[in-house]
Amino acid sequence: MRFILPLLFLGYTLSGFSQSESLPLKNKNYPAIALNYHYGNVMPTTEFVKGDNLAGKPISHYQSLSLKMLWQNPGYRDWQKVYRCPYYGFGFFAGDFFSPEELGYPMSLYGILGIPIKRWKKVELYSEFQFGLAWNWHHYDSVNNPKNFAVGGGMTVHLDIGVSAFYHLSPTLDLGTGLSFTHFSNGGFERPNRGLNLYSPFLELKYHPSGRSDVRSVARAPRKRQGNQTFLMLGYGNHQLVEHELDSNYFAIGGLSGIYFFQLSNAFRLGTGADLNYWFGLNAAPDGTIGPRRAENFTLGFILQPEFSIGKLTLTGGYGIYAFHRNYGNFQQTYQRLGARYQFMDNVSLGVNVRAINLMLAEFLEFNLGYTFR
Repeated sequence: MRFILPLLFLGYTLSGFSQSESLPLKNKNYPAIALNYHYGNVMPTTEFVKGDNLAGKPISHYQSLSLKMLWQNPGYRDWQKVYRCPYYGFGFFAGDFFSPEELGYPMSLYGILGIPIKRWKKVELYSEFQFGLAWNWHHYDSVNNPKNFAVGGGMTVHLDIGVSAFYHLSPTLDLGTGLSFTHFSNGGFERPNRGLNLYSPFLELKYHPSGRSDVRSVARAPRKRQGNQTFLMLGYGNHQLVEHELDSNYFAIGGLSGIYFFQLSNAFRLGTGADLNYWFGLNAAPDGTIGPRRAENFTLGFILQPEFSIGKLTLTGGYGIYAFHRNYGNFQQTYQRLGARYQFMDNVSLGVNVRAINLMLAEFLEFNLGYTFR
């Protein structure tokens, strides 16, 4: 039940993105269908992956097959011109870790954005970003799967960053290859949640049923006059301390964030600001029960936050440091933010972020309501 909200957010974002950027009838769509195969490595970031599991051997490799539905139109919209005619769409992933008893056969549905890096006559180089939800895991169970500290619940977030090169075999067919990094975790919604980190080469075959769009002749979008912005965000999530990860108690986190953004281009802005959060479980008792409500439950962090705009959709990153934290100390621990938000009415947005420390250990999922002062 905890993943109903992120699932609805993902569906709303994908549908809203396509509707808000719908094309006039006179413009031709240029769809593509792609089949992608990975065979790669599981990074040994947990004892479970290293071999402390029921099989008693490392989980070192995985394979996956993905089907993608993509579009790449020749600059009908301003955001397409800003990103030099990227491809975008959604995909379906089916994975195999060669350990079905402990990890199952996960599947995921995710959104895709491929931004061009360089184009030659018959070769194109892209960076690709994926964000979605995965399910069908064989997750941690104290009786039947007690060693799986990597996946604590039936659903996780799917994050992927990759670089790919495509060669034009014919006017309608491309052959691609590349390298990608993939992360699965549930943001601390259900623990234990040490996550899985993968890296892999891949092969991809892409078919353009309507041919390729003429992306090379699209003029660069003129610079818009955009002032700097102030963004205020109310956040909420559930959290459990790692030291109590086998306990069933989860505690609320509320927060207020303020970020001042400098608009550096039509698509990119860089902000700096602060995150003030109240963690109800930060001083939980040794048995995992809630502690007293005190000022020490507050944390204060300072963050540098880059963002990319794609129409009404914003992709968010962030790297911060806790200036005040009961457990980590002052200015001792960095934290990260990664997520997306969608502007569903003037200046008002809904979003979800993953908050993490040490780049890999998720703290909580940060559902947020934001308002932008322009």
